[in-house]
Amino acid sequence: MPLVTDYRQVKEVYQEAAELGVGLPVFCAEDRETLEAILAAAKEMGARIGKDDVPIIPAWTSRYPGRGQMTLLTACGDPLLGTRLMMSDLAAMTSGTSPYRKLRVLPHLDHAFPWIDGDIMDAFTDDFASIMCDASEKPFDENVRLTAAFAERVRGRVVVEGAVDEIYESGGVGKNEPTTVEQARRFLSQTSVDIIVPNVGTEHRATADQVRYNAARAREISAAVGKIMCMHGTSSVKPADLPGLPDDGFVKINVYTTLAVHGGQAVARHVLATIGDMFTESQLRELVAERLLGENAASRKSSAQPKLSVVANPLRRDAWFGAVRDRCVDFLTVFRYQRYAR
Repeated sequence: MPLVTDYRQVKEVYQEAAELGVGLPVFCAEDRETLEAILAAAKEMGARIGKDDVPIIPAWTSRYPGRGQMTLLTACGDPLLGTRLMMSDLAAMTSGTSPYRKLRVLPHLDHAFPWIDGDIMDAFTDDFASIMCDASEKPFDENVRLTAAFAERVRGRVVVEGAVDEIYESGGVGKNEPTTVEQARRFLSQTSVDIIVPNVGTEHRATADQVRYNAARAREISAAVGKIMCMHGTSSVKPADLPGLPDDGFVKINVYTTLAVHGGQAVARHVLATIGDMFTESQLRELVAERLLGENAASRKSSAQPKLSVVANPLRRDAWFGAVRDRCVDFLTVFRYQRYAR
């Protein structure tokens, strides 16, 4: 089906998820392989539960200083070009005879700073299902003012997510104090956003043994504002706590770091396993001499010349794709997509 970008239809998807107690993972991507893997995971989950139109949220950042994904999509680093390519890929993947055509796909723009991403936020408003207007690095009142201005400008056209308080980078300098209930109430009332991002102790690109997710605070905020929260910094939540995030009030849950780790490691394993078919024997010996490979690497040579099927990109693409797809399926399972079978 066409991408789900109509404001009312998007709100209905979130309402359905909240009523079912499902968490909607927001899987971030910065390449076509990951984008397709996200859709493939939703398709696989749908096949398991007998429902082929499950919702799925592929997302990306633009110029976000933490990781500007649309500046990484192409070698030229143009975020406008990157955004157009991602949108065109999604349009193609959800149309015609595409195997992903029956999914409900809700593209999301993540961590859009209005002072650096304003052009993309305005030019592509109607192409996204939701946009995170992230002014959280500013003082609270300035954050409210900037977020409210954007929400008012696009009201009824796109679901707006706003960050009550800044979610810090792992290892960074600064406070990491949980958002208070009063802050959450005030932010929501003064901005009228659809979804809020509270700080509940998590950090971006952290590990669960470094920080502490404050589930009690999340439930307190949810009791005050409803199940309209988005979790950022999911990589710092202990695995045992992940299934409870929907009950804590999170209808939307961001996931990225673990996808990149699993995909990158899968590619590395593939290269190591096939390296004898990627170099000539003399090249392997040079790599051994440079101490980049072990002494037995040259003995793994199985042909006189590199094999085209191995050195070309598709096998590495498939290694990344498979690992990311499977990791996405893990999260769809943890966040209760089985309930869409009801």
